[in-house]
Amino acid sequence: MSKIILLLLLINSNIFAFSNQKTKYYTINENGIKATIEYPSTIVSGKKFTLNVNVYNSYAYARMGGFTLSFPQIRYMKGKVKGGSFDKISSYSYPEKIYSGITKRTFKCKYFMVEGWENKWYKNVSKSFSVELLAPVGINHLEVNLRGVLIVGKNKRNSREISIPKYSSLYDQQSYPINRLSIPIITKNTKTIPPIKSNTKKHPKEKFDTTGTGFFINDTYLLTNNHVVNNCTKIDLVRNGYKSNALLTAYDKINDLAILQAEKKVTHSLKFRAGKGIRIGEDIIVIGYPLGDLLGRGIKLTTGNISALTGLINNTTKLQLTAPVQPGNSGGPLLDKSGNIVGIIVSSLKTEQNVNLAIKSNVAQMFLDINDIDYQVDIQHIKKETADIADESKANIVQIICHK
Repeated sequence: MSKIILLLLLINSNIFAFSNQKTKYYTINENGIKATIEYPSTIVSGKKFTLNVNVYNSYAYARMGGFTLSFPQIRYMKGKVKGGSFDKISSYSYPEKIYSGITKRTFKCKYFMVEGWENKWYKNVSKSFSVELLAPVGINHLEVNLRGVLIVGKNKRNSREISIPKYSSLYDQQSYPINRLSIPIITKNTKTIPPIKSNTKKHPKEKFDTTGTGFFINDTYLLTNNHVVNNCTKIDLVRNGYKSNALLTAYDKINDLAILQAEKKVTHSLKFRAGKGIRIGEDIIVIGYPLGDLLGRGIKLTTGNISALTGLINNTTKLQLTAPVQPGNSGGPLLDKSGNIVGIIVSSLKTEQNVNLAIKSNVAQMFLDINDIDYQVDIQHIKKETADIADESKANIVQIICHK
């Protein structure tokens, strides 16, 4: 009886979230559709957890309707449907095909999603499904996209589509407006240790936002350093005329690489150099956002050449270069005189010598291949003026703001 009362309370409320010690409920109540998602208050990195969805229809008759959960940080199938009362419950992940009713086209699924569909959905009837997932490793929040739809009317001629949410600034891979739920991820279960009482008042340590650089390798995904986006609670991408938030989709601590997925797409991206490898003495260009806003908010460019084909202590994954590099350049592209990617800026050596390091482009390409991220290569190698390279590439390079 208590569970029924709890469900009725959820059904008759607007968008909200409440919790007990272990479980939370997130409810959307719009346009006569009421959807409630039950989820854990926290999930453990690398461990299984379950989400339960219940959707209520208050319309007299709906020819069909459904509800979708999607997970922009989970590219491959890392979950399974555990049952429910919808007529059909389906799950999709890359590279399976999905259809967008808004764009009217079929395309490869970009990330894992589950949807329940019901035919002849009658008034005051609730439908449900459950999905079990494996919590991602290396991020501190799981983002869940939520949306639902009803087709109301007895035939196609007089039917109308009702969606929740009706309006939103966020969209999923099928271009539908969504609400987004964020679930904290912890690395392991730990017992809380009571604090030691003290008469001395201590001020909490202030957390500052940090910045770095990233660059697009296709219209949605971009590369940067892992240390630029490590432990971010939120990631923003900014440049002149562009602003978007981003999600961390993959990282490599050893090689200090990370892949971000931007919410707002771009029209162009940088290409990797193909064919003949970079040589000692070859001219290169560094473009990025050094020292945050200290040097001004615009993008900065420096030039130099390749001074060594290995990093410190003969590290074969790195290059050494003479172009000046500052904090904030980390994660930015190292370009050749054709404007192609030959490396990713990672650090500078704090000595009197001008020693700066970049990750070799082939290491980054292998990282992208492992994660099935598309990118382009250029085999023409047409040399260009530095100013022309700056003009062509600056729209593809963004400042990354990591909110701690």
